[in-house]
Amino acid sequence: MLVKVFYFLKKNLTYLLILYLVVQIIYVIFSPVKYQSDCLYYHKLAEQCIKAHTFYPAPQHLYEEYIIAPLYINLLIIVLSIHNSILSIGIMNIIFNMLQLFLLYKISEKLFDEGVAKITAVIYIFYLNNLGLVLLNFTELFFGVLVLASIYYFLKKQKYSWIFAGLFAGAAIAVRPLGWALVASYIIIYFYNIYKHRKSENYLSQLVGGVAIFIVLFGMFNFSHFGKFIYTATTGPADFIIGANNDATGAFNARVFEKGNIGYISHPEKMTYIEQGEYFKHQAINWIEHHPIKWLSLIPAKLMYMFLWDDISIPALFNLQNWDLLHVVKSVIKNKGLGKLMPGVYVFRKIFYLMIQAFNYLYYFLVVILIIGGLFYLKQQRGFNSDNEVIIIFCIIGTIMTMLVFGVPRFKYPYLIAALPFAAIKLKTMYNAKLVK
Repeated sequence: MLVKVFYFLKKNLTYLLILYLVVQIIYVIFSPVKYQSDCLYYHKLAEQCIKAHTFYPAPQHLYEEYIIAPLYINLLIIVLSIHNSILSIGIMNIIFNMLQLFLLYKISEKLFDEGVAKITAVIYIFYLNNLGLVLLNFTELFFGVLVLASIYYFLKKQKYSWIFAGLFAGAAIAVRPLGWALVASYIIIYFYNIYKHRKSENYLSQLVGGVAIFIVLFGMFNFSHFGKFIYTATTGPADFIIGANNDATGAFNARVFEKGNIGYISHPEKMTYIEQGEYFKHQAINWIEHHPIKWLSLIPAKLMYMFLWDDISIPALFNLQNWDLLHVVKSVIKNKGLGKLMPGVYVFRKIFYLMIQAFNYLYYFLVVILIIGGLFYLKQQRGFNSDNEVIIIFCIIGTIMTMLVFGVPRFKYPYLIAALPFAAIKLKTMYNAKLVK
């Protein structure tokens, strides 16, 4: 039954895409959300730079805790300079969401065929976090577009396409250092092919050159207005110490920066982001040296917070950002029931919200199972090759990099999206098996 539903939607993909675009526009125009957490911080940084008539980072950010997502913040500055409104960010996100969908379609088509590409698009549309992210101000959609664009050009294998793959990978690094996981996957595939087949396509110099060109140009651009060559975020040390201290739980926990803990700095305004980063890194490494077993024992918790929780943006669809599923569960346990859950919210809205949460989680775990099933299918059919292995290696290296810090649902988003073609190929095999019967 489920497979038939997907195939029905696949046949009507054009209408589904139009409806999906209309729903996004309605949400952005009529249901804007109030930014919180990172969404608010990114917006604040962009506004500061606009007022100072400069790009990010501005000189005043030298004494911040870190520099974050510099390419994304600069894009926000440009967008908000054209029209300073949350609506502008929403429209930008719609463009990114549709671009990400388009690139995923093209990648699926190159890896498999048009049928699998259409199924991938359907899977993407019904993963509701994609819709919710349009309302927020996170880096996920932009980062995803850059990663998928890089993979797409890598798969094109045409003259100069690998340079574009490198340029987009460099741009991904300029948003989040996790982009290095993609570059590493390209390099691993290159040398693996030399080892296994005694030959490989001569793309490494083009690809690395593309990465280097973007890093140099973007770094010099930042040097021109900031005075320092910076091309990516410097959040690593702060994230590192969050996952390496006595209060670490495997999830985000900022208590390490409170007075009396190893991440506390009495006068951070007197230290540059470089000095603060060095301090955090030193403290984290020192703690790990004294507590190696405890640090390693946090890995299962990090994986759990990363892969078992998935309401990345579902609360935004209902303007209930303080009520992700973890807070719902904590409230129910603490109050021994639903009575005090979401005070001030109409009962029907609560019920509908919880129903959508349930659907999202069931759908998410179904997609994960299908991805795993798709990978097993490819293994049985000896269908692995350097094209699809790039995505797999990117997901593995990215996850390992994340385990060095802490786990939150958002961190897995780029891996899940990149792996959707494997879920689609599994659905196609299931449909074909039913036809044979």
